[in-house]
Amino acid sequence: MQACWELLIDTLFYNGKGRIHWLASSRGWIQDLGTGKPPKHLLAKKKINLEGHEIFPGWIDSHVHLYLLGSKKYELDVGFCSSQDELLEILKGEVTPKTSGLEVCGWKGSELSLFLLDQVSSCIPIIVRRVDEHAVWVNTCLLKKANILKKYPTGFLADKAMKHLEPFRPKVSPHEIEAALMEAEIQLLSDGITSVHDMATELLPLKTLITLMQQKKMNLRVSCALYGKEACNAFPKPQVNLFNHHLNIRAKKIFIDGALGSRGAWLSSPYEDSPGHCGTPLSTEKELVSTIRKALQNQFQLIFHVLGDQASIFVLEILNTYFSPKEVRDRRFRFEHLEVCHPKVLPLMKKFGIIASVQPWHIVSDRPWLEKRLGKKRMNTVGIFDKMKKKGIPLCGGSDTPIEPHDPRLVKKFVHFYTVGGAYAEFSEDTKGTLEIGKLADFSVRSKEKTEMTVVGGEVVYAR
Repeated sequence: MQACWELLIDTLFYNGKGRIHWLASSRGWIQDLGTGKPPKHLLAKKKINLEGHEIFPGWIDSHVHLYLLGSKKYELDVGFCSSQDELLEILKGEVTPKTSGLEVCGWKGSELSLFLLDQVSSCIPIIVRRVDEHAVWVNTCLLKKANILKKYPTGFLADKAMKHLEPFRPKVSPHEIEAALMEAEIQLLSDGITSVHDMATELLPLKTLITLMQQKKMNLRVSCALYGKEACNAFPKPQVNLFNHHLNIRAKKIFIDGALGSRGAWLSSPYEDSPGHCGTPLSTEKELVSTIRKALQNQFQLIFHVLGDQASIFVLEILNTYFSPKEVRDRRFRFEHLEVCHPKVLPLMKKFGIIASVQPWHIVSDRPWLEKRLGKKRMNTVGIFDKMKKKGIPLCGGSDTPIEPHDPRLVKKFVHFYTVGGAYAEFSEDTKGTLEIGKLADFSVRSKEKTEMTVVGGEVVYAR
């Protein structure tokens, strides 16, 4: 005689299609799942009909800028401008007698001149941020206020140089930071993204993020890569699985070079369109050795921004000279971007267990001008993700939103990067990345190209 038994669960999601037709969750975790009809012994407090749509693991976007993404809603984005004349017209239209300063973002066009921005105003500071957020153009008024006119006579500042402008930029209130973070979450959840790796998290946004999670206002799971002395000093040791696996603070972001668009990416030979210039190194050997030693002592993961080929060579030579693979591998160091990467570095990357964190959309958006910047011969070192995979190097994928679109369905070829790869990159492969019994009930429900529903911890946090 067969025994009769029942299992009480929180929620039963049923009537799906594909590999998983139904899923049972309790207390935020997957209790059971399968195909066909749900077993009769499952007694659910709540049932949700998936109406024949497919269930997928929650996307993990391994490279986002949360605050920047949300703040875009409240900024003037000039990414749509097709010419400098159009940009000039828009900037002039924003200036009124009451305007004390003007800052815009998203410029994708050619280099701007001091003369052009001075036409907008000679009395108030003007800042135009490049789309990659690695460079700005400013007017003479601001250069004079910052006392840097002689040092930067063209009005172009990239990477570390932009720090000169901080005292002259608008101060952001805690309320504005909260609004930006909440807006970013809405956008991400609506695309089925349930976890993100927030790059270069500074102290004020992090404090706000913690407050939102304490108040249970944030559903998105976030792993932060600390940036800046204030943030790093505030968190001298990693803190993980906070707020029921919603927040990890175990990584630090280190910039080794800049971006290709502003010619700040560090290349092993000069830019094709800028003879004699190889980019800008942003760290010295001495600084990096010290940073790595402290990170290993305190058990932090380091995430290196290495966009040009020489940047990754530089880091790997330091690791190979001063550190052993055994002490580095367990910390799962990451190379972020690797847009230009020479295949010769792949054996060393594998030796030290380096994760390649890539953003496929950069290759697409940069393609119109990439060959002009790098030269034809060097194009075979761009986006060598397949070679990395064949060498056994772990990969994870990210959007770099808001620099690029954050909808991961646009990169179908790289689904593994956005699930299993993303989970491994944040030390969460036991709880995320796949839909299995005992893992977090984080998933999306989709019909063709649309996200119908996003579920985090068994709770519906977005429904179309």
